[in-house]
Amino acid sequence: MYEGLLSVVIPAWNEERRIAPSLQRSVATLQRLAPRHETVVVDDGSADRTLDVAQAAARAAHEFRGLRNERNLGKGGAVRRGMLEARGDHILFCDADESTPMETLELFLPALARREAVLIGTRKNREAVIARHQPWLRETMGKGFTLLAQSLAGVAVTDFTCGFKIFRRDVAQAVFARQTLTNWSFDAEILFLARHLGYGITEIPVTWTNDADTRVRLVRDTLGSLKGLLHIAGRRATGAYGPGSSL
Repeated sequence: MYEGLLSVVIPAWNEERRIAPSLQRSVATLQRLAPRHETVVVDDGSADRTLDVAQAAARAAHEFRGLRNERNLGKGGAVRRGMLEARGDHILFCDADESTPMETLELFLPALARREAVLIGTRKNREAVIARHQPWLRETMGKGFTLLAQSLAGVAVTDFTCGFKIFRRDVAQAVFARQTLTNWSFDAEILFLARHLGYGITEIPVTWTNDADTRVRLVRDTLGSLKGLLHIAGRRATGAYGPGSSL
């Protein structure tokens, strides 16, 4: 059981239909694994009742906060706002579709007790459980993105985009204050920044289920992610991210 205050940040865009059951399951699990918790849903400019539905579904949460972006900023923008406004000793961000179930948090508890800086879920470990795979093309392109991100961002992790990541509060403040990308490549940038600032990154194998109703659009978002990786590489090469750390 986690004894500190855990913040759970959930970015959401037009999630009125599916956010209630996933939030109810998550809150029930959090009450067992992290009794002191806050749930922070960031509505990224939805055109539906996402935030109202989320608030009603999470009424059993230790504390619920809803944040609303007036316009759609992209997943990275919503995550950034939630991570910077969260109050927890550790801050988890995860997906509204619960592709990685909240029960996974139990695997992270020993590292949380050690106050490790950055913990990320990975689907690329032999101990990970993939309950339902992505379509072959999407999975293959994901592998290509990982190789490019490892090269251009210079971060040797196996899974950049798994939507289950935990940051110690001080690390979250340092990393997300420097984040510049808001599209799907933001994961690569925040992991680059964590490494650049000298923080360790621990990968933990997770259980993951592909959601057929994913908001990722293959061609558009692949091109946007490639552009994002080139943005990271360019800023890295020119020193635009500032000096690194000797931590």
